[in-house]
Amino acid sequence: MLHLANINFVKNNEYKNKFAWGHTLIGYGIQPTLMYYAGEHLRLRAGVFLQQYSGLNYYSEVRPVLSAHLRVSPSFDLIMGSLKGHIHHDVIEPLFDTERQYKRPVENGIQFLIDRPWLDMDVWVDWEQFVQVGDDFPEWFTAGVSATLQPTDTTGRLWQLNIPLNMMAVHRGGEVSNYPERVQTSMNLAAGVLLNRKLEGTLKNAGIFAYAMNYGNLNDAGQLGVNSGYAWYGGITANTRRTNLMVGYFYGHDFVALRGGGMFQSVSPIRNNVYIPTRQLVTMKIGYNRVFLKKIKFSFLFEGYYDIPDARFDFAPGIQLVFSPSFFLTEAEFF
Repeated sequence: MLHLANINFVKNNEYKNKFAWGHTLIGYGIQPTLMYYAGEHLRLRAGVFLQQYSGLNYYSEVRPVLSAHLRVSPSFDLIMGSLKGHIHHDVIEPLFDTERQYKRPVENGIQFLIDRPWLDMDVWVDWEQFVQVGDDFPEWFTAGVSATLQPTDTTGRLWQLNIPLNMMAVHRGGEVSNYPERVQTSMNLAAGVLLNRKLEGTLKNAGIFAYAMNYGNLNDAGQLGVNSGYAWYGGITANTRRTNLMVGYFYGHDFVALRGGGMFQSVSPIRNNVYIPTRQLVTMKIGYNRVFLKKIKFSFLFEGYYDIPDARFDFAPGIQLVFSPSFFLTEAEFF
């Protein structure tokens, strides 16, 4: 089977702060892949991902896409090679920047997926930089766990309770390279509660969310000497058939997440020696989604961040068009 995935995007970051770049991401990505089904349990995928930003006369990303996807059981999958990455991990923005779908669209490593009535879990390692003997640069990899517990069966019920758990660990080092700096392994943990109520009429559901997060550096080699911290994030949500709304409040003290959104950090990921111990933000998101012909999805998203101590409002509107048709070359079994 030939599968063609295409994403076209524009995201205009109107940021005037010291924690996230104010810039415009505009371009497209395309990924043609061939899929071979070896029976009912193994799928092999081979292709290439190409990405180009408008205004450049070359591709900013040319990455092979190769993976083996094994269905071990009806509820357990193993993927090796190119992973189901970025937004599919379902990790909250303070721990995992949503812009990684444009900046690092292909992840490679190993991934375990669990799908049970009471548990959805994604466990993965994205091996970002490999080292060999004598290299003068570090080994980098990111490990993550995203789990959602559903304590009770909510079929037919008005209320739905989910308990999300996130873990992100980032390692820099390597035992065989000559990289001069100290090994660093940082970790973020998050635990939360999502409570939603189904509604009738235009508003389909509404809910509240609350997360507690922490940061710890296992080697006491954190940025600007910051080796531990914590954060809280809570808010409300409301959804119609095509529109998603969210308003939240974030409080963080000495909070660092090396793969998280820059807005939520106490140590700036883009500027040297910028450290603000306590961050307080009011966040908002407005999304509109529409699907055409089941294979074409249009999305509009407006993100806003109000920095309470600085009395500054940063925002980012964006649109995205995703096209993902499949063409059958031979008969295949699906999972």
